Amino acid sequence: MAENAELRCRVEELASDNAVQAKVIGELRRKITELEKRLSKDSTNSSLPPSSDRFRNKAKVESPTRAERRALGRKPGKQPGAEGKHLAQVEHPNETFVYSPPCCDNCGRDLADAPVEAIEVRQVLDTPVPKLESIEHRAETRRCRCGTKTKATFPPEARGYVSYGPRLRAVALYLMSYQHLPFERCAAALCDLFGAEVSTGFLDQLYSEGAGGLDAFMATVLDALVKSEVVHVDETFDFVMNKKAWFHVASNELYTLLHADVTRGKEGTERTGLFPSFTGTAVHDRLAQYFGYDKATHQVCCAHLIRDLASVAAIELQRPWASAMTALLIEMKLAAENARASGKHKIAKKTLAELLDRYDTLVEAALVVNPAPAGRQRDALEKESFNLAVAFRVRKDDIVRFAHDLRVPFTNNRAETDVRMVKLHLKISGPFRAMHGAERLAAVRSYLSTAAKHGLRPIEVLTALFAGEAWIPQRT
Repeated sequence: MAENAELRCRVEELASDNAVQAKVIGELRRKITELEKRLSKDSTNSSLPPSSDRFRNKAKVESPTRAERRALGRKPGKQPGAEGKHLAQVEHPNETFVYSPPCCDNCGRDLADAPVEAIEVRQVLDTPVPKLESIEHRAETRRCRCGTKTKATFPPEARGYVSYGPRLRAVALYLMSYQHLPFERCAAALCDLFGAEVSTGFLDQLYSEGAGGLDAFMATVLDALVKSEVVHVDETFDFVMNKKAWFHVASNELYTLLHADVTRGKEGTERTGLFPSFTGTAVHDRLAQYFGYDKATHQVCCAHLIRDLASVAAIELQRPWASAMTALLIEMKLAAENARASGKHKIAKKTLAELLDRYDTLVEAALVVNPAPAGRQRDALEKESFNLAVAFRVRKDDIVRFAHDLRVPFTNNRAETDVRMVKLHLKISGPFRAMHGAERLAAVRSYLSTAAKHGLRPIEVLTALFAGEAWIPQRT
């Protein structure tokens, strides 16, 4: 009996030890999975930029673009029937040189009077030698019969005894704001290209002058966006010295409005001027502050959702519903595109109802595989999958709005494209020295981006800006 009691006691001790070890093993497994998942993050399953992708990850994870292309049966590269691009000859060349053969290749006879049988044409496209042109302006003073002397007015570009004209100023501002050259490199480029020796102080003043002339333009663009049916909004950061500065963007296919602010939060968003007045559809990621503007309707960026689903699908238990939801979103997108291409205003009622029923089924399946764990809080991995499943349930109307209203896009790519230059600026020029630098970059890039959307070239509109006639888009 004593031996049995000792054995039972020993078994209980071992069972207790096993329970403790099982708990520790479970925690370690979750930790290992979390660390492995963190290492597997790239641009297809997180907000990391494509430049951070590792080659090994690119081969393992299928991007949303690849998934969509596979669903359509398309191969990578240019698609059949797509319009080609090539270097074409111009109809009226600036100069023409004619070359005649001096003598016959066979008998050596002179060919000066021989008839022309054929002409082969080749054209060389090149730039003229860049150089500064000096334009002299003379303002006459004339005396009237009454004895009064009246002096003529100089044009705006004749600012002083000698000054640089609007086109050179436009090139300088283009290099700084569009190509993000630091002042020193911009000054060197102007000297090398045109022989214009300018100081960094001159360029700094020129930058401020250009941004300062855009008040009427910015007001017009803001008014147009507030009255638009659909606007994309996003935000990203740069640095002012060692502190973050936030760029907020509001844009659509015709207008871009960038605003630099010290905060990403609600105050910074509202200082763009778009909210809370906007009553159309705002396309954005799931940043909570946007949902607080209830005058507007909302569309969550489905490209963000697909990346979130790819991240969740890295966990085997979550993979079935996450992969199926990705496929469903792409299918809904294709249904919307096909309806739009057919000239319809909405997806067929029966088709849409079936797609939405499948959506609800997948959401329920997602919640089933994400129960509350017993005796502990959810870890980071469990929170990610659970929160995403809840978002698909709570934000259903804001996720599938593009399927109900064909004017609404599937992604927020428009805003991400318009705000991407901030990262280019940080890579090329480094941080700003003062907030004023971020503010004027926002104004000038708003001007150039909007002009490009209207088919205008940057040098053209920047020249008009320095000539005192800033281009302002006309509402249509």
